[in-house]
Amino acid sequence: MSRLLDRILCSCQRFRLSLLEDDIEREAFEAKVLDQLRQQFGPNLPKEMVARVRSRVGEATATSDAPLSELEGIPVIAADDVGLYVSAMEEGTEFSDIVASMAPPFDQFFIEFQRVPNQLGLHAWGVHFRAVSNPEDIAEGHPRKDDDHYPRWVYLIETYLEKRKGEPCGPANLHLCGLADDGTWFRHSDGKLYWEGGFPSMTGEPPKEARQEWNAINAQLIFPALMALSFMHCKNVTLETVAPSEKLSRSYRKRHGRPLVSYGQLRIDPIRKVLEQQRKGVGGSLRKALHLCRAHFKTFTADAPLLGHATGTYWWSPQIRGARSAGVVLKDYRVEAPSKLGRSYCDANEDPPDAEREAPPSKNSDSMGRGLAAHNRSQNYLANVVRELGWLARSPLASEPQYDLAWLANDMLYVCEVKSLTSANEERQLRMATGQVIRYRQQLTAQGHEPCFAVICTEKQPSDPSWDDLCEREGIVLIWPEVAALRLKDAHARRLN
Repeated sequence: MSRLLDRILCSCQRFRLSLLEDDIEREAFEAKVLDQLRQQFGPNLPKEMVARVRSRVGEATATSDAPLSELEGIPVIAADDVGLYVSAMEEGTEFSDIVASMAPPFDQFFIEFQRVPNQLGLHAWGVHFRAVSNPEDIAEGHPRKDDDHYPRWVYLIETYLEKRKGEPCGPANLHLCGLADDGTWFRHSDGKLYWEGGFPSMTGEPPKEARQEWNAINAQLIFPALMALSFMHCKNVTLETVAPSEKLSRSYRKRHGRPLVSYGQLRIDPIRKVLEQQRKGVGGSLRKALHLCRAHFKTFTADAPLLGHATGTYWWSPQIRGARSAGVVLKDYRVEAPSKLGRSYCDANEDPPDAEREAPPSKNSDSMGRGLAAHNRSQNYLANVVRELGWLARSPLASEPQYDLAWLANDMLYVCEVKSLTSANEERQLRMATGQVIRYRQQLTAQGHEPCFAVICTEKQPSDPSWDDLCEREGIVLIWPEVAALRLKDAHARRLN
C-alpha cells in the first residue's frame, strides 16, 4: 500500500483555496477549460498556463511548489491509530494541556494519517516538520522581542492534503511551534503559546474570514501529529519499521519511476487494543469504546520511580475509575463532534430543465424533470423546517454517505432521504428510500455518529398506509411537507425521553 508521501513525491499540486469550499460548479468549469486546452496543446500543459486558468476562474493558488528534494528520504511515521484516538476526544479539548514532550526525534520528518475522520473530509493528510535548534537562528526569528528567554527548538510545520487519493497538494500552510527545554510547548512571558502561522504565499489575498477558518482547521490537522510526537517519547510505545514488499515496490517503480517508501508505524498497545476491538465489532462503536477516563502521560523520576525502579515517561491506558458498587461515571468522547458532520446545507435547484416532464421508466425518477424539481422543493422545504425547529441542517461531504439532508438535534443525528412520488412509482421510490436510509444510518453509526436516526421525506402522503407501519417497525420517521414539523418534533421528544 502506498503512503501519502509516496504520492506527494510522484505528483503534488499546489495548494488551492477552493479546498475550503465545495464549489462544484467552478471546479467543473475549470476542468472543462483545461480539457479544451489539453485537446489543443496536448496532455502536458505548462504549469504557468494552468495557473493562469485557475486565477481567471477565481482560484487562489499557492505561489510555490512542494520542496520535493527536502521530502525525499526523510523519516516517515504513520500515525493512523493516533489520529483515530485524537478524533475521539471531546470537542473543545485544550491541545496544549494534553501533549507532553514533543522534542524532535530527527532534524526533518513526516507524520501522516490515512482514512482518519477529519473536518475537511480528506482521504489523507501529512505534516512535514523541520526542527531549528541553533540558538542564534531561533533568537533572530523570535516573534516576541519583549521575551527574556527563547525556545530550545522551533518547528517549521507544513501540511499536505489529499482530498481524493492520488491528488495530493501542498504545502497548505506554514506554522511555527516553539518548544521549551523539556520539549513541552514553549510559552511567552505573557503565558501565550509560541504558535504562529497561516496560509502559504498565494496568488490572491484570501479574505480575513478564510484565514481565520484555515488556521482553525490546520490546528485540527497538526494536533494529532504533535500528539504522535508525545507518544514517541514514551517507554511503552514502539516505532516499528514497515518495509513494503519487494513485489509491490517494484510494480510501483514501473508505474511511477520510484520505489515505495519505508515508514515507521507507532505501536501503542493500550490504544490499539481499543481500536482492534472496535474494528472486530467486539467493543461496539468507537464512541462507546472510549466512554472511559481519558488516557494520559505519566512521568516517573528517580525520586518516585514506577514499581520502585523504572523512570521515564509512560502512556497510561484508558480506564474506568471508581468502584462499580458506588456507581460509575463515564465521560462521553465522540469520534465525530457535531460540527464535523458534513457542511452547511446548500439549497437545491428547484427549477431544473424540463421541470414539467416525467423521467423515462429506465431513469431514476428524481434524476431529471418533474421528479427532480419535486425532490428539490421537498428537500429545501424540509431544510427550512429543520432550521425553524432550531436544528443544524447539513449537506454531505464527498467522503460521507450521499444523503439528501442531515441535521443535529441535542447531539442526536438524523439522516434523511427525500423522494418524489407519483401513483406509478410510489412502491419503487419508497422501497429505494428505505434501503438508502438504513444504509446511511449504518455507515454514519460506524463513523461514530451516535445515536443516528433514519428519516424518509416524500413529496406527498403515500397512498398506501402500510408504509407508516413498516417505517415504524424499522425505526424510520416517515414524513411529508404537511406533517413534517409535527412528526419530527414528536419523534425527537420520544427519543429524548
